[in-house]
Amino acid sequence: MRKNLEGYDNVSIIAKGVYDSTGVLRFATEGTIGSRISDEGTEIEVTSIDETVKDEEVTFIKMDIEGSELMALKGAEKTIRRCRPKLAICVYHRVEDLTTIPQYIKSLNPDYKLYFRKYWPNALEAVLYAV
Repeated sequence: MRKNLEGYDNVSIIAKGVYDSTGVLRFATEGTIGSRISDEGTEIEVTSIDETVKDEEVTFIKMDIEGSELMALKGAEKTIRRCRPKLAICVYHRVEDLTTIPQYIKSLNPDYKLYFRKYWPNALEAVLYAV
C-alpha cells in the first residue's frame, strides 16, 4: 500500500486498526474469513476515526474489518454526524450486523438512504451502503 500510494500527497497511512477507542487489542490472524478480534493473537494498536480525523472533512468511509464494524462505527459517531460521509460497511461477518449496523447508522442520521448488495451467492461479501 505504501508503495502504491507513494506519489499522492493527500493520503496519510495510519498503521492502526479502527475501533471505538484508542488502545491495544489482540487479533487472530488465521488468514481466512475467520480472522477477528480475539483473546489470543497478534497485538494491534487501535484508534477511533473521531480521534484520528478530529475536525477534518470526511466524505467516504469503507469498512471490511472482520466483525468489528459496529465498534468502529461507534468510534466514528461524531464524524458521521458532522460530515455525513458516504458509507460502505460490510455486514456479513456477524449475523446480527444485518440489523444492528443499519439501525445504528439510521440512529446517527435518519436521512441516510440504505442499500444492500451481495457480491457472492452465499451472502459472503455483503455490503451496506449509506448515501
